[in-house]
Amino acid sequence: MKTEILAIVDELKRLREEGIEAVSVSEDALASLRKAAIRQQGEAADSTPEANEETAGMAAFSLGEPESKPAPAKPKPKPVAAAKPNDLPAFVKPIPEPEPFTLPEGDKQARWDWLKDKVLNDPVCREHIVKGQHVVLGVGNLDADIFFCGEAPGKDEALQGEPFVGAAGQLLNKIIGAMGLQREQVYIGNIMNWRPEHDKPTGNRKPVAVEMAYCLPHLQAQIEIVRPRVIVALGGTAVDGLFGFGEGKGMTRKRGQWRDYAGIPTILTFHPSYLLHQQVNRVKRQVWEDMLAVMEKVDMPISEKQRGYFA
Repeated sequence: MKTEILAIVDELKRLREEGIEAVSVSEDALASLRKAAIRQQGEAADSTPEANEETAGMAAFSLGEPESKPAPAKPKPKPVAAAKPNDLPAFVKPIPEPEPFTLPEGDKQARWDWLKDKVLNDPVCREHIVKGQHVVLGVGNLDADIFFCGEAPGKDEALQGEPFVGAAGQLLNKIIGAMGLQREQVYIGNIMNWRPEHDKPTGNRKPVAVEMAYCLPHLQAQIEIVRPRVIVALGGTAVDGLFGFGEGKGMTRKRGQWRDYAGIPTILTFHPSYLLHQQVNRVKRQVWEDMLAVMEKVDMPISEKQRGYFA
């Protein structure tokens, strides 16, 4: 059970860093989590300081108690100094400044093939992947009007060498399908080319600025090749990578905003993984309204049925 709790804590921390202030959780799930947390607290009391700190972090997120039962007093977690944008975890090897490069002349496919070879064989990218996993470059239609930009590969993506193939990717495929498109008709990329190294058995780590900065020229090259009409920034980390570290905070307020990236209209919206934790139509409708705005921007037809999704 400890492994599952740590995975939940990691995901809640990631959501909180993106400015997400609440998630929808069923009463049955809350009851199970409270029992597990109480049991874990009992075990941690006789365990290491690190275990106590992890349990306190779970309590600090405030899963909430039913109104009829006042929440018991819980110890405050020790304050933790905020990480600086370029702080790499101690277990990650230093990352150099990115080296500028220029795409060769040629058609889109030739330029993308050159970039793929460069990225997949980049010594820094390869140094930061674990055995059995892959460096990941974007995929899709090089003439796409819509460029979906995510954050970093997860475990499934690193194993398969393709972005958005896990649970979040399956949901993104459904969103694309609801727009009347297929995955092969859009382009899907990430800020990061590799899965950020993690010292936990499960979950993913949010990349820091120095990691994103190294990979950003590769993303910019993909955008230069595709030249989409619209970029969809999926989640706070993607916003951080495109517009500067810290810009992705407060996504609940910034979602739906339009920005300009390299002269391309860019809409900010939630990452599909956030929707997986928000099983309510209100949040689904918010993201869908962003997709309707994207469809209008690229002059796609919108049916009355599509306009009414999740309303």
